[in-house]
Amino acid sequence: MTGQKQTKYVLIILAIVGGTIFLGCAGVFGLLIWVAQPPQASAQAREPFHPEAVPVPTMLPRGTSEQWAEGVECYEIAIGAGGGFYDPPGHGGSLWLYLPSGEHEPKSLPCVLIAGAGSPMFCGMPLGDGDRPEHIPYVEAGFAVIAYEMDGPWGDEDSEDQMGRAYEAFRDAQAGVVNARNALEYALRHVPEIDPNRRFAAGHSSAGSAALLFAAHEPRLAGVVAYAPCYDVTKHLGGMLRILAIQCDGIADFAVQSSPKTHEARIQCPVFLFHASGDQVCDIEDSQAAEARMQALGIDVTLATTAGGDHYNPMINDGIFRAIEWMQQH
Repeated sequence: MTGQKQTKYVLIILAIVGGTIFLGCAGVFGLLIWVAQPPQASAQAREPFHPEAVPVPTMLPRGTSEQWAEGVECYEIAIGAGGGFYDPPGHGGSLWLYLPSGEHEPKSLPCVLIAGAGSPMFCGMPLGDGDRPEHIPYVEAGFAVIAYEMDGPWGDEDSEDQMGRAYEAFRDAQAGVVNARNALEYALRHVPEIDPNRRFAAGHSSAGSAALLFAAHEPRLAGVVAYAPCYDVTKHLGGMLRILAIQCDGIADFAVQSSPKTHEARIQCPVFLFHASGDQVCDIEDSQAAEARMQALGIDVTLATTAGGDHYNPMINDGIFRAIEWMQQH
């Protein structure tokens, strides 16, 4: 999530609360105490998700491609109606399948599964053209890419009701794990060019968190790449969690259950983490701590860092190419 988006969500949520109550000095003090004591999660919050409980939707084979860059073909596959709110979860929206131009032998291409980035960690994300700069470098390096949407986008309405509805859809899609599972199933069923032994999950920021969370629930991955992810959603949301609880039932549990940190011990594949020291959205210390935890768990983890920079540009200019080199060795 970019700093601008994070500020937007904070201001919207505070406006929702501030617009419904009138506070004197004592009220302000009481509100600060209330916000500083977020709701507590239950023991069940540490249970894994169960994407297998949601049926895989019917997904049609790819149709006609469009060329998005020299040597890069993209197919848009409609799973069902758009909008981001589906019953059952994951039974709508789109996948974007990218392939290098030309003919490819069966099982010849490594594959990257990647979600749309920019979620505030309590709702989903659609795909947009702004995501393509993160997709194309993989294809130019000889990878297939399947980009997927996550149920429950918080749209342009920026309303209290829309926020609650987006949260519920994202929660029902198991924080995007169902959407990632659908993308993998599409690869298995409809993209014979993909090597079944070289499937990777990847993503930046919130999509990096989604990649790690998926890896903790999916043993069929060869590796996972996360650029500047959020590991602990409860910590990331902080005092916002108490305010969100007004409209988002069960969010204290969901914040724990959707945190990659909660499920790290379940990861069975190698992990590549990337972080810039100048990141103002997600601290590099969080990736350093995650590396130490994973090493203690016996996970094959690599942390690559770069000095300075911000949340986005080091990933797009450096991190992706270092991750590609890492994936080519796995």
